Amino acid sequence: MSGSPAGRRAPWQRRAFLGTLAAVALAAGLAALARRVPAWWAPTARDAPGALDTARALEQGIASESTRVRGPGAQAWTVRVRAADVNAWLGARLPQWLEHDRSLPWPGGVKAVQAAADPDGFALAADWNGFVVVTRWTIDAGEGGAPATLRAAGTSVGSLPVPLAGSVGGWFVPELARPLPLETRLGDGRTLRVTGAEFLDGEVILDCETVVGAR
Repeated sequence: MSGSPAGRRAPWQRRAFLGTLAAVALAAGLAALARRVPAWWAPTARDAPGALDTARALEQGIASESTRVRGPGAQAWTVRVRAADVNAWLGARLPQWLEHDRSLPWPGGVKAVQAAADPDGFALAADWNGFVVVTRWTIDAGEGGAPATLRAAGTSVGSLPVPLAGSVGGWFVPELARPLPLETRLGDGRTLRVTGAEFLDGEVILDCETVVGAR
């Protein structure tokens, strides 16, 4: 008496069946990782109470510190930036900037944005078409008078790691695909640069200097 159809299945058919099961399981696992959001993901709503006032205070504080006249030569100073204040700005103030100036670059499909900080660096997360894309960043201290540089340290969709070049360079801002010197020229001719950073839970302390003339 012949065996059952399953028993008569050729070896290549069994291998193909098992391969299909493995591929389905892998795809399901990757999809689950991509849908998993960070435990800290809770972006600030645009109409959250007090968010707009906090965002404006952050803008004014940064403008005041960065333009303050501190004396001749290179003057060092520090500024403490809380992630909660940055998130208030991202939630309540950034949408106003984008509505006012349509020329500002913004990737399609990106909705809510949130920042987080811990001793290993800081992260910027965004809701992109229902997926939470997270890029971690670090700031490398400058040497010999050079400014510090902002560098992407890893990117994931949910908990699924993805290549940095495709996620940061092609998807968001091309300039961020490579280390970015943290230096800018002020309107009065002085140069403002970040020289280093300390990362803590929920905040970043930036070491800065304002330089008068060339250095």
